[in-house]
Amino acid sequence: MEQDEDGFLPDDHRVAFVFGQDDETATRPTKRRRVSKNTAAAEARQAQTHGHITTEFVPLFNGAEKPELVELRQKQFAASWAAIDARIQNVLKDSNRTTLNAVSSFVRDAIVETPQGKIPAALIVTGPNIALQDLLFTQLGDAVQEGWFVRLRSAEAPNLKATLRKIIRDVTRAGFARDADGEDELAVGNDGRKYLDYDLEALYAHVKPYESKQVTIAFQDSEAFDTSLLSDLIRLFSSWKDRISFTLLFGIATSVELFQARLLKSTSQCLYGAQFDVVQMSSILESVFKCAVAHQSCPLKLGPVFLGSLVERQQSQVAGIQLFISSLKYAYMCHFYANALSVLLIQPNPPQPEHNEALRNLPSFRHHVESAVEEGKLQHTRSLLLDDAYLASERLAALKTTQKWEDSLLRSLALLVASEVPQEDFITLYISALANGIDLHNEDSPFLEAVKRMSVDDISSLLQRLSNVIKAGDPELGLLGWADEDGQTSRTLAEMIEQIASLQSQAQLNGFQLRSQYTAQSRVLRTTVIAQKVQLSQDESNLTKEDKLLTDLVDNLLELLAATISCQPADAMFLHELWMYESKAPHKDVFIPRPGTIFERALSRPYDYLACACCSTVFDGGNAATLPTTSLLYHLYQETGALMNVADMWSAFYAMVGKSASDDELTAKAPRLSDDSGYDERIALVLFYQGLADLKAMGFVKATRRRPDHIAKNKWLL
Repeated sequence: MEQDEDGFLPDDHRVAFVFGQDDETATRPTKRRRVSKNTAAAEARQAQTHGHITTEFVPLFNGAEKPELVELRQKQFAASWAAIDARIQNVLKDSNRTTLNAVSSFVRDAIVETPQGKIPAALIVTGPNIALQDLLFTQLGDAVQEGWFVRLRSAEAPNLKATLRKIIRDVTRAGFARDADGEDELAVGNDGRKYLDYDLEALYAHVKPYESKQVTIAFQDSEAFDTSLLSDLIRLFSSWKDRISFTLLFGIATSVELFQARLLKSTSQCLYGAQFDVVQMSSILESVFKCAVAHQSCPLKLGPVFLGSLVERQQSQVAGIQLFISSLKYAYMCHFYANALSVLLIQPNPPQPEHNEALRNLPSFRHHVESAVEEGKLQHTRSLLLDDAYLASERLAALKTTQKWEDSLLRSLALLVASEVPQEDFITLYISALANGIDLHNEDSPFLEAVKRMSVDDISSLLQRLSNVIKAGDPELGLLGWADEDGQTSRTLAEMIEQIASLQSQAQLNGFQLRSQYTAQSRVLRTTVIAQKVQLSQDESNLTKEDKLLTDLVDNLLELLAATISCQPADAMFLHELWMYESKAPHKDVFIPRPGTIFERALSRPYDYLACACCSTVFDGGNAATLPTTSLLYHLYQETGALMNVADMWSAFYAMVGKSASDDELTAKAPRLSDDSGYDERIALVLFYQGLADLKAMGFVKATRRRPDHIAKNKWLL
């Protein structure tokens, strides 16, 4: 398409496009050449050698973005997420490492330590989060190295025969099919004999030649299995115990006692169980959050509003950790896919004039310019608006300032967590710091007041923890120690530690308890009896010299903490749109779809989606005969109650789209004679049933038994 003088395409105003018109001739697709895998791989390597890399991103700036920049944005996304995903996988492996090692050790030693005639069973208490079970049992499948590992879910085990078939199939890794008559096909063992595919004799024939005959069967959601099925399986495994060494793993969401109560007593006696507890999802979520969101090497910062909604949905819906990871990946993709300015994070100079124009339209840029004008920095403002080179230098300076801000943010959070004063978890502290910054002098912050009222032992422990964090940093956040950069703070904390230790030793020698002005009772009540009358008076409590020195130390510590633990909100940084993603709309539409709302909007206002002439005369969701049939019926649907008489709907529908009495004698070659004429009854009835079928397919109506000539409404939850 050709562009007009302003650089816009003639179809930019259209909301949607309709392809495959009647006058379009279908072209025969070109015949594709069949190639082998080796040939395809060779062609892919050749294309990569010549620099032809397939780009899935599209050019921005109305198509004016250079192809190499589009490719650069895609490479940025791939490289950024690859590094984050590697850290996430390490965290997931380490999160259940203790449980995995314990269960693996139990499985390895089960044959030796289990009493004769009993089946070893690991009772793994995962908690109420079902999504955690999937991650754990996937890791168990990789961790258990002895024999064969079979993973069962309740949906895969409807009955005993299907469960045995699943176990044998997974162990032998052989495909089982049915013959033409539908009978079970016989499985061929290593000895040449044929067995039914649900016969444990086939399993025994397969494992018999191997030195290890141990088969580990994991019931992932054991409480969802039928109780009688579990009992039958356990008794069957017990009868084969002398030939096949079965080891059972049970994932339990409630408690071992409740799980044992579901089994028969005779079945429970066949098991030799050991209980294992799993790290809860909240701890795993915080670890993943630290390595994927708050980590210092993350090139993209997610905004507080977006993060708040993401974490709230994760906690309220008890979603799995994989959904949280997918949400993070989608946010990264949206940023690099739709933000042409993301390349400026690695490009020293704007490669195109459009980048400078886009920079000058950012909200943070406008706010910065307005503040500069109010402060009287007119030359600075003029250079930002007119001089591209000056804008580039300010952008580089802003990125350096952003790096210092990020260091201040993570260091402040690390000190807050090390202090053990805040009651909130790290995720809440991080989101709050992004949104509001960190200011300990704020009235809403109880941090300084809590430190002020600490005992001398707590203050000594606090100083030691803060000093250790400054020296070592926080490995989970990728934060290195900053004692060399901020030597004054490190030396001050070391001096305070020595001073408080000296005061404690002096107090012990003098035989009194060391206390500050904030922890000691400042006023005491004195009772005096004079002439059989009781008089009450208040006296100031006396502080020793050591107490006063401790009070001065606490005051100095409060000033040091207030100056050290502080940072600005994220949106206060100049050009923060380059490195922060805050939009909730794409993520909400993808991970929290609302099809009901979309359908209702499309049917009530079809012009917003079709932009057709027949709907252009209908405004504000009104109804007219020119609307599409389904849309017209939806408007009638809105005017009815819970039950709708089909005959009445047909009468109202035909009154709108049918022919008038004067047109009944006319015969039409086309369904609609003209703009003023309607459909005949036969065609209108076909359209009516088609529209009702569409409404039923979209979930708005359903059949009802209350009245045979009526249909009932369905209510969308979303």
